[in-house]
Amino acid sequence: MMNRQSLNGGFNTPAIVISRKKYKLHSLFTFITPRLGLIRASLPHKRLQTLRNSSYLRPFSAMYITVAPDGDYVKVSQIDGSYVVESLDVNLENIAYAAVASELIQELFALYDVDRTVFDRVVQYSKQIRRRNVRLATIILGWQLLSLAGLVPQREALQKEEESEGFWQELSHIIEKRPSPSLRDMLYQVISYEWGDENMLSLHRSAWSELERYLFQFVTKEIGKELQSVKFLLTL
Repeated sequence: MMNRQSLNGGFNTPAIVISRKKYKLHSLFTFITPRLGLIRASLPHKRLQTLRNSSYLRPFSAMYITVAPDGDYVKVSQIDGSYVVESLDVNLENIAYAAVASELIQELFALYDVDRTVFDRVVQYSKQIRRRNVRLATIILGWQLLSLAGLVPQREALQKEEESEGFWQELSHIIEKRPSPSLRDMLYQVISYEWGDENMLSLHRSAWSELERYLFQFVTKEIGKELQSVKFLLTL
């Protein structure tokens, strides 16, 4: 495990871009890395014009970055690009769903909170949305992130009544009805989903809509507010 105190002047790491927030003279980037967790870097726009491979600094694109401490943030001195997620370039719905994933990651996990499993899951999501349905991948990732954050039982616990009953009662209160056996089974499939699978989960369209609706309701209750990205998505 490594934290910000371990950077020691410079560190090269795999990274996925989680978000970019633009300001007048600079942009604030959030990355997820395997050994530093979530990190942020402020890059002046003039620097972006000359920084080699800065075109890779797009949501959920993958790269290696060389970073050094810079106050509360890190300074990026080098980028070696791996791939970009072109599915987020022009499709507004894809962009909106990826924004939900981005905001949820940052709400559930703190800066420098290292969890290699979270990083691996985001990498898998990033690879999948290059060629597969962004909406469905985001629904799966959302529930799995909640599980990794300890807000939803892990796969094994979901099958044990004594370990999962508290969660089902809470979900029942949030959605205002008792979760049906089919919903329990669908949620188990989502939590258990292996991202390397060639086939996406075979669920009916109405099932995906149900899982999406309950995901947004559950997140709102757990973090105490509606995600801004969800508000935008619902206007489309």
